[in-house]
Amino acid sequence: MTTTSNLPFSPSSAPLGAHGAPICRHETASVLLRRNDNLRRPRAFINAGEIKDESGKAVTAELQDGTEHTPDNSEARFTKLVTGNAQWYWPEEPEGEHLIGFDTVSEQRRFAPGHYLDEGVDLTVIQGERKAKAIHLPPPVIINLRESAPAAADLLTDEQLDYFRANGNNALIYVHGYNVPHGEWGRFLNRKASQKRYGGHGPGPKNAWHPNNATVWQDTEALSDHTYAPLQDEDVNGAGAHSWAIHMEYQLNRAAGFDGKDWTPYSRIINISWPGNTGATDFMQAELNAMTSGRRLAPLLVQLADVGIAINLISHSLGARVALTALNILGTIGKTSMVDHLFLWQPAVADNALTNDSSRDVHPLGLGVFPSAHSAVRKIVVLHSRGDGILGAGKDKESAWWQKALLRSSPAALIATTAWNLANSEDATDDVLGYFRGAYDKKWWTFPSFLDNGFGPAIEELYKDYLPLTFKAQMTAYPQLSEHVPEALKRTVKANWDRLEQDILAEADALWQPCIDCLRNGERPPEYTLLAPLNHRASVSPQVAKDYVLRLKKLAVNDWFPELPPRPALGYVGFKEVTRKDASGFDEFIEQLLDDEKFFPVDQSKWLFSHSGMRIPSHEVFKRSFMDEIIEPILKEGVGFGSY
Repeated sequence: MTTTSNLPFSPSSAPLGAHGAPICRHETASVLLRRNDNLRRPRAFINAGEIKDESGKAVTAELQDGTEHTPDNSEARFTKLVTGNAQWYWPEEPEGEHLIGFDTVSEQRRFAPGHYLDEGVDLTVIQGERKAKAIHLPPPVIINLRESAPAAADLLTDEQLDYFRANGNNALIYVHGYNVPHGEWGRFLNRKASQKRYGGHGPGPKNAWHPNNATVWQDTEALSDHTYAPLQDEDVNGAGAHSWAIHMEYQLNRAAGFDGKDWTPYSRIINISWPGNTGATDFMQAELNAMTSGRRLAPLLVQLADVGIAINLISHSLGARVALTALNILGTIGKTSMVDHLFLWQPAVADNALTNDSSRDVHPLGLGVFPSAHSAVRKIVVLHSRGDGILGAGKDKESAWWQKALLRSSPAALIATTAWNLANSEDATDDVLGYFRGAYDKKWWTFPSFLDNGFGPAIEELYKDYLPLTFKAQMTAYPQLSEHVPEALKRTVKANWDRLEQDILAEADALWQPCIDCLRNGERPPEYTLLAPLNHRASVSPQVAKDYVLRLKKLAVNDWFPELPPRPALGYVGFKEVTRKDASGFDEFIEQLLDDEKFFPVDQSKWLFSHSGMRIPSHEVFKRSFMDEIIEPILKEGVGFGSY
């Protein structure tokens, strides 16, 4: 807590007229408490908590009967308080709002969120009426795209829009990556109660917690000084998408100039929670979920742009597919330069994903490139690293000697060892799939079978009502060509394909125009079901649907195993492979936009050595990535970040 005074002297806290008199002889007075947010806007009191005066009596407040954020509704009057020292306790019910300041005529106090919960805020009740102001940080903003919900749930409320208008008239959106559950908020440690238990006066060595959700970053190491054992980050900073929200928001504010002490400049961001946690290896299903989520994200971008709020967008890992889907859809319908800066951080998409030529797509189902995404953004920054052991081989390109020996002597033993690692890893994606020298470039694998990965699981789940679509005879390497396949099975497979093709074409025909109409009106477009792998398109014409069926059949002939490997990940190689004129993947369009500095690559290979190294960044990642490559361009050449 920091305290400043506007007076050249330190005022006495002794109430006038008391001078040591018994409490029963003290005069009574009142406190008028006003409530603002950190943008100085009045916030309505629903529950003003209570003041405990010097007699120990708890007094609640008289409130205006209204929930609108007007000056009148932001006032709470506490009456019949005994003059002298008192404490104000903010109620525990409000979710996500944190007290960060308390001002009187003589003092300005600033709090780190949660620091006042143990003792309450000291307040001196004086004769007449004491006036004070409580300053609160607004609640966080999370858009949950994991569950079915009305279209309005994917948009900001009027109150949230007003916040971003007032806070610099800009909004920063963050989209997390693959294998991140929804999670929950952290908690505030009850330091007073924890210390008592630590001293042996409680039932046992156990931490005590306040019931409030902690929606801001806390220093786990510093808090561990008040506990019987070191705290884990998820104890205080939450888990899953909530943890990413807290960490990214805090680091972005810090990079913009937040000093960690005075929270009044602190800016909230918009966090997108999407269902990327499909399991450690079911990458194809996660890609389908990402495009469905991107389809739902598009109206939020339109909403912000329509009311004049400038947009910056940051995605991590497979979150790039969510962001690029939304932008590709909006670019297709002519929504140009809606986003000021797009930062693709370790993007788990193909290195040619930003081409404008869909014929360069090597994905078997045609979902590898986003040809119109570039037009919906003013500038795209790609932060990539050769140190990323998930998107590529990482720095350590050589296997350990024992791994090589095991592979030479017994491939089955190597597979069994990897399975054991998978079962015993805290983060299967980062710790185990990196064992195969990168997970991304093996996302289409059907080997080893225990991983249940590749195209098969996702496609068979998508078309489960049309199975079987392949011949599962095991006599040959290509069962579909086996003369031993029963005639009845052949007829069944053919009938299923005829039915699936008919239904796919019917879906394309039914949704083609409604998708365009909804998007032009800023509404959520219908989601494709049978055509889910093409959800990154604004709409799917009947001709595109026919081409998709042909692609699907070709993949089925090979038992869902593609003929070509995926292109390298953009988050691993950057644009290197697509700008080499001697390479087969050379892309003139990408090279031109690099020359124009609309595409801007940042090679982090010298300081970022893990796929998720930005969540809890090293000093160098913070300085060179957060400060130099993200916040500095936003502040100097872009639309700004909050009120910084």
